[in-house]
Amino acid sequence: MNCSDTIDMKCTVFAILLALAFTGTTGHAQIKGVPKLPTSSNLGLQGSAGAGFTDFAIGAPKDDLRLDRGIYVAGAIERGFNVMNLYLTLSLSYMTAEGVSNYRYTNLSSTTTYTATDVKFTSSVADLGLGLKLKLIDNYWFRPYIEGGGLGGYHQINYTSKQAELAAQGTNYKSKDVVMGSGFYGEVGIEAMFSDKFGVKLAGRQSSYQTKAMETFDNRPLRYLAETYYFSMLFGM
Repeated sequence: MNCSDTIDMKCTVFAILLALAFTGTTGHAQIKGVPKLPTSSNLGLQGSAGAGFTDFAIGAPKDDLRLDRGIYVAGAIERGFNVMNLYLTLSLSYMTAEGVSNYRYTNLSSTTTYTATDVKFTSSVADLGLGLKLKLIDNYWFRPYIEGGGLGGYHQINYTSKQAELAAQGTNYKSKDVVMGSGFYGEVGIEAMFSDKFGVKLAGRQSSYQTKAMETFDNRPLRYLAETYYFSMLFGM
């Protein structure tokens, strides 16, 4: 994905936000005949669990790393403020994907630099997120929303190929790299509640990440955008 693709994606998200905002301002006039159902503010807490897929756009090291489409799973809990349809959300998410990279690692105890090209790996990302959600329509069976917040967690890479090539250069190479990372996210979606205890959610999320310096990337940080689409079950509490 190049820069123009990223800009187009951001424009698409912005257009969706405008459409949802318009829905929120006109929703009460359009759905007067729709029966109301209890909302999460009446239930106290609302939980969710879901899964989907993620596409990645690498920012750096752009020429030395590629990530394929990955799997996304997440659970969240939210609590309403009972003002302006605002909710505090706490989420735990996990992403895994496969990819290839150009490997470069220098051990501290020697001058040996281990290098290899097109090394296959498996990437795992576990994040804790804290966000603020605005439901553009509340008190009805469907509720479009926008959400944003911060992310923090760990990023792990396990190399799965070229082990013999690296071993031929010495015995102090790394087959795994783990660092902390942080970022932020924006999300748009729609919830549909079928009772006061059960519903579903369909959402799209864009996350921006940056890790600490990774030794197997020649002590460079990893930066990327993650575009996620997922489906969740909702549970009233």
